[in-house]
Amino acid sequence: MNSGRYTRQILLPEIGDIGQAKLAAASVFVVGCGGLGSTLLYDLCGMGVGRIGFCDGDIVSLNNLNRQFLHTPADIGKNKAQSAYEKLQAFAPELMLEPHDTLLTDDNAITLVSSYDLVLLAVDSIPVRLIANRACVSMHKPLVDAGIHGLNGSVYTYRPDQTSCLSCFYPETSKASAIEIPSFAPIVSAIASLEAQCAANILLGLPNPTDGRMLLFDGSTMTTEFVSIAKSPNCPVCS
Repeated sequence: MNSGRYTRQILLPEIGDIGQAKLAAASVFVVGCGGLGSTLLYDLCGMGVGRIGFCDGDIVSLNNLNRQFLHTPADIGKNKAQSAYEKLQAFAPELMLEPHDTLLTDDNAITLVSSYDLVLLAVDSIPVRLIANRACVSMHKPLVDAGIHGLNGSVYTYRPDQTSCLSCFYPETSKASAIEIPSFAPIVSAIASLEAQCAANILLGLPNPTDGRMLLFDGSTMTTEFVSIAKSPNCPVCS
């Protein structure tokens, strides 16, 4: 791997040569190559995470392009995972990039995420979040979830056997919604970058403030707050 590319971040005492070697040896799986996934995947490549898998079964459409920077008008109609791979391979050819042009389902979740150190969610569907959550809980893998709605966003980290899982606060009976979520590029990118920083904290062994606490961001007031999420004693997944 071209270490010269990462000289500026190796200067950070929190990273250094040892931390950069940890990032190069790490593997991450991203669910979703849309708005959050666009910035998140670029950040992971910029960090030098050595192996990055990602999946998405959707295709690029015109109304994605206000916030999904991995894709261009020429990609309309193309699978998002394939479009993402083309951009990321050009951006960071030294990394191992593993695209999967499929949605995450109960049937494929464990197969897709089993060989990665960390799972990052970049989806707008609660049912897909819960599928990933069940897989991560069963395999004792950390999971970072992020979401946006208009000018607001959130980030939360599940740590196996330490924090509440997503099923502690999302009902397992949640249904997919057909309602389009309002999305604004600055908020989407900001939340995705916060999720990427959580990933860096976990991979580098640094303190991670979203462990068991949901970070809430209000873009209209430029303020953040943390809300602690207690484990549910009746959770059907992690209790």
